[in-house]
This record gives sequence, C-alpha cells and structure tokens, in this order.
Amino acid sequence: MKVLFFVAHPDDEVLGCGGTIALYNSKGYNTKVIIFTNGENSSLIKDSKKLSALRQKESIKALSVLGTKDVDFLNLPDNTLKSELKSEKLIDDLKLKIENYGPDIVFTHSDDDYHPAHRNIGKLIKKIINNKIRIYTFYIGIPFKATKKNNPKLIIDISKFKKLKKNALKEYKSQKINFNYFRNLSELKDFIYGLYNNKKNVEVFYKW
Repeated sequence: MKVLFFVAHPDDEVLGCGGTIALYNSKGYNTKVIIFTNGENSSLIKDSKKLSALRQKESIKALSVLGTKDVDFLNLPDNTLKSELKSEKLIDDLKLKIENYGPDIVFTHSDDDYHPAHRNIGKLIKKIINNKIRIYTFYIGIPFKATKKNNPKLIIDISKFKKLKKNALKEYKSQKINFNYFRNLSELKDFIYGLYNNKKNVEVFYKW
C-alpha cells in the first residue's frame, strides 16, 4: 500500500495526519509527504531564508519520528499560492510525481479550510488526481466542521500513536509563539472525535 500526503506547510502533515502516518508506517505501508512551501513567513522577526531551512529540518525530524523518510519540498513561496498553483510546469511536475509514486490513497487539505493556501492546494490535488485513487481531506485550525459531515468518513484510531504524534510535534521548535494553539487544537480534535467513536484518540478524514 502506498499513501501520499500533500500539505501546504511544514507541520501541517503532523497536525492533520500525524497519527495516521505513524499507523500506516507501523503496518509497513509506504508513505510519502509532499510539502508545497517552507512556511518562511510564519515569523515577522526571523530571517526568512534561515527559517525556511530550519522548518524543513524540523519537518524531516518530525516525520522521522513517525517513521516516514520520503519527504519532498516544492519550495514554493509562503503565500496563498493562488497564482503559483496555476503554473503548467508545476502541474505537470505534480502529475509526474503522482504517476511515479503510484499512490493507492491520497490525503490533502479540505477545499473549505480556513487557510487560502490549504484550500487552493486541496482544489488542485482534487483536479489532477486520477479518479481511481481514493482522496481524503482534513482540516487544520478548525475545531469542527459541519459542511462535510454527511460525506463518507475515514476514521483512524490513533490511540496507540498519540505519544508519537506528540513527540513529532515537539520537533517544531521554531513555531513556539503561534504553535500552541494549533497543537492543542489538534490534540483536542483527536480526543473529541475519539469520544464520538468510543476510542481514546481518533483522526477523521472526509472522502472526496
């Protein structure tokens, strides 16, 4: 089984899918993460080039904690990506990456996430993915959404991997100032969804 994750920024992959990534790796699945930007605009005081390199390193370390070694950074500018994602070269490159990897399942951002880069990436991936490949979406920074509540759900019990996810999130040391909210929200969602499903901790994804 091959699983491919598309995310906007370093840390989105762990916040949204960290437990699932760890679970799939424990089962011997092949997991790959493609990260569009380096999140260099997450600080107003740190040098953007240094922060870009640092956040890449943090993501590599965090994913290593979860068992994933295959990480691909596209190095796009940290903005809404509204114009960048229209590039024919980028789209062709993404299609080639998908074809070469041959995923059975793809995870990416929802098209109604709070962050415009998340939404734009989700829409693009939906557009270019072969309809034979299963696509599941997730939210970052939104406690609970009602818009897709009737969509088929993929419910992943991550109870055994809660500690691994927490340890992976600790690798994002550069994000201390604004990261506590997202980290705590991610943990809260996992816990609440777990209660809904009679589990300790659950990650929920919506089929597209």
